[in-house]
Amino acid sequence: MSSPGRDSRDGAQRREQGVAIAFIGLALILVDLLVVFFTPAAFRIGRQGAFLIIIVVLAVIGLGLILFGQNRRRTTL
Repeated sequence: MSSPGRDSRDGAQRREQGVAIAFIGLALILVDLLVVFFTPAAFRIGRQGAFLIIIVVLAVIGLGLILFGQNRRRTTL
């Protein structure tokens, strides 16, 4: 049998991990906004395709991490 204290520590650790994962996702979204800031320069030099791919990939990964982190937090409450 597991002790009640251990279960609460595991839940707290899972919540903290969920917050950290969501924060990493948020950081990726902010990096994505930085890429969007430089996109007009990419259009001038003809490299807009690479920038658009980077924007989409970072946005999808960032949103996925945010949702995964929130789901991890929600399941421990």
